[in-house]
Parts: sequence; C-alpha cells; structure tokens
Amino acid sequence: VAITDDGHCVQNNELMRRAVEYARMVGVPVLDHCQDYNLVGNGVVHEGYWSTLLGLPGWPSAGEEAIVARNILLAELCDHHIHCQHISAAGSVRALREARARGVKISGEICPHHIALRDEAIQNFDTNYKMNPPLRGEEDVAALLAGIADGTLDILASDHAPHAKFEKEVEFDQAPFGILGLETELGLFLDLLVHKTKTIELPRLIEMLTVNPARLLRLEAGTLTSGAPADVTLIDSNLDWTVDANAFETLSRNTPFDGWNLKGRAVRTIVGGKTVWKL
Repeated sequence: VAITDDGHCVQNNELMRRAVEYARMVGVPVLDHCQDYNLVGNGVVHEGYWSTLLGLPGWPSAGEEAIVARNILLAELCDHHIHCQHISAAGSVRALREARARGVKISGEICPHHIALRDEAIQNFDTNYKMNPPLRGEEDVAALLAGIADGTLDILASDHAPHAKFEKEVEFDQAPFGILGLETELGLFLDLLVHKTKTIELPRLIEMLTVNPARLLRLEAGTLTSGAPADVTLIDSNLDWTVDANAFETLSRNTPFDGWNLKGRAVRTIVGGKTVWKL
C-alpha cells in the first residue's frame, strides 16, 4: 500500500533517499510527515504573535517547508511519488504547486482543523487546540484554500488522533498533540469547503475523500463501479447538526469543535454490503 514514517519524520536525507528508491522498486508511494526537528525544536504552537504573547515555544512554518522542499528534490531525483501529509503552511503550498507544474511526482493533503481554525484559538491554553502541525495564521489558511481550489492539494484527511481526557488535562506544553478527526472531518469539510467558502463543489470533495486516496495507495476502492467493494457512506450534504462530543462513537472526546453548528454529515455507513452504522 505505502511506506510511511508514521509521524516521525526521517531527518537523514541519505536514508530518506534510500527509502524512496526501495519504495520505487516495490511500487508503493512514500507518505511523509514533514517536520524538521532542528527548526521545530520544542515548539508547540505556530511561531508568531500568539506564541510570543503566551510565552509558548514557537514552531516556525519553515520547519514544515524545509522538509517539503527536501521531499520535492528527492521525488525528482528518484522519479518516484512522495506524499506530504497534513500540509499547514503557505510556503509548502507554493512549493508543491511549482513542483507539480514541472511534473514532479509529489502530492499533499489537508486536514479540516487547519482551515477551520487559526492560531489565535490557543489564547486560552485549551489543549484541544494543540495539534501537529500546529494551527497557523490567516495567510496560511488562505493559501490552503487556494491549494484545494486549484488542485495543488488533492487529498482530504482527518489526522485522527484520539487521547484520553486525563492526557489533555495538563499544562499546554506537556499535553500530547492531536485531536479527534473521524467524526467531524466530513461535516467540517462539507460546511467549510462546499457551503461557506464554496472553494469546491460536492463531487470534487467526494473525489478528494475517496478516489484520490485510493489512487495514491493503489487500492481498488473509492468507486461505485460494478464489482467494487460495497463500502459506501451515505451523506446528507444539507443536514444541519450540532457537534456533540458526548455522542461520539469513539471513547475519546478531545475535539475543539464541540458545540459547532455544521451543514452536512454522514447518515449511514455500509461495509461489505452491510450497514454498520446509521444516524
């Protein structure tokens, strides 16, 4: 399916090159978490006004952009596909756009929280706003939306990271990174991308959630063609609903979106031809 560093970015460029070359030999893409540890250091929030005001260690956008640039060079050198996970910075979008225009085998994805929220959300030290990569500024959000609109970013992801309540109820810099994603991802993307900003239309959103990830991973999925797996999600794109963390199927509750009013959600999930969940 794929080779990935699973959230622990490979820092050694020679090692990363060999990984990409071996991935090419077996015909699978490389999925990379883009984080330069030397630049990021002990950063926990986006480096800028709010990190300075709150006295929290800053995480510069360059900490992501440097690895995206490295991955572009290696994808071109090795002539093989590298996928950059959960892109959050404007500079990353610019680099990916330019590389893809040259035909480099590189792609990127976007998570809902990076377009739904800005770094100012951390001002009350709520650890449910602590994620990796961190929430960034308005310029970055605008760049992400533009990247979705023009196809630079062609996959929508959740970055689902559940944590127990006690894990998050500590000092901000000590809390683990990550929030729940699966139960709010579709609703947030429908509400933000299709209804509010009208960045893309519904068919494109579905493609970015299903067809494109399946194509990246070389899976026979994400399609309703005859003979395909009967794994289907039915959605009501105009259903108004309120996020209620206490009603989640997952045992975790670490979400910054509790109480948000959204338009559009899943109403039934079918796996292998059988309904496994319905609203």
